[in-house]
Amino acid sequence: MIQRLERMPVPVLPTFVGALTLANVYAGLGYPVIRHLTMFAATVIWLLYGVKILCYPKTCQKEYQTVVPCSLYAAFCMVLMILGSYYSEMLPGAGKAIWGAGVILHLAHILVFTYRNVIRQRDVSTFVPSWFVTYNGIMVSCVVGSGMGVNHLLKYIVYYGIIIYVILIPLMIWRLCRVEVKDGVYHTMAVVLAPCSLCLVSYLNVIQTPDRNMVYFLYFCVLASLAFVIVKLPAFFSFSFSPGFAGMTFPMAIGIVASNKMSGYLQNTVGNESLAAAVTGLAGIQIYLTSMIVGYVLLNLVIMALGRKRR
Repeated sequence: MIQRLERMPVPVLPTFVGALTLANVYAGLGYPVIRHLTMFAATVIWLLYGVKILCYPKTCQKEYQTVVPCSLYAAFCMVLMILGSYYSEMLPGAGKAIWGAGVILHLAHILVFTYRNVIRQRDVSTFVPSWFVTYNGIMVSCVVGSGMGVNHLLKYIVYYGIIIYVILIPLMIWRLCRVEVKDGVYHTMAVVLAPCSLCLVSYLNVIQTPDRNMVYFLYFCVLASLAFVIVKLPAFFSFSFSPGFAGMTFPMAIGIVASNKMSGYLQNTVGNESLAAAVTGLAGIQIYLTSMIVGYVLLNLVIMALGRKRR
C-alpha cells in the first residue's frame, strides 16, 4: 500500500478540489450527506498524499521541479482550506487553524513557483492554464472562509486575485492561440474557467458593496470561458483517460458556484428576476455537465488505484 502511494498522481489533488466544490453545491440543494461523504474521502486522500510526501520526498521533489505538476501542487493547499472550513463547523479553533495553514502554504508555494518559473527561467511551452491553480487557487480561501473572522485579509486576496487574473489572462490567450498545446497538458486548457469564477465568487463573498461593472465584467469572463470549455469537450474526451482529465473538474465545479452567485446578485441586488432565472437555468446545465465529468474522472482514478485495466 505504501509503495503504491508513490505512484499517486498529482492531479488527484485538483480532482478532489473539484469534487469538494461540487459536493458543497449539492449540499446547497439539500443533499448534505454527499458533502459529508466527500469531505471524509478528501480527508483520507489528503492524508495519504501527506504520507507520500513524507515517505517519498525524492519522488515529490521531482514532481515539484516539473512546471505543470508543480503548479498543481497548489491543490494540496486548496483541499486543506476547504477541509478547514468544513471542520470549523464542529471544531472552530481547529478548523480555522487548518484553513490558515492552507493559506500560508499556498502563499509560500506562489513565491517558490514564481521564483523558479518566472524569475529564474521562463519557457512558453510550460506556460499553460494550470498556472492559474497556483496564482488564483488561493482565492478558495475567500470562497469558503467567510466565517473565519479575517475579512481584512480576504479583501487583500480578492484584489490580488483579480489583478493577477487581469495580467495573466491576455498572456494566456496569446499563448494558447500562438503556441501548440502538447497532448500531455491538453486538458489544462479547461482551467481557464477557474480563475474568473474564483474572482467573481470571492468578490461577491468578501466585498460588501461590489461594483456592478466589475461583477458584469467577471461574469462575462466566466461565460466566455465556459463556452470555450464546452466547445472543447469533444476534443478533451477524444483522448484515452489519464490523470490529466482532472483539469476539467474544479473549473467546471467553481463555474456552478459563480453562476449561482451571479443569479443571487441579479435577483437581490439588481432586481432583474428574469435574467436571474436565466442564469439559474444555466447553473442547472452546469451541474448536469459537471456531475458527469467529476464522476467520470473519479471513477477512472479509482480504477487506476485498484490497478484494474479495462479490456
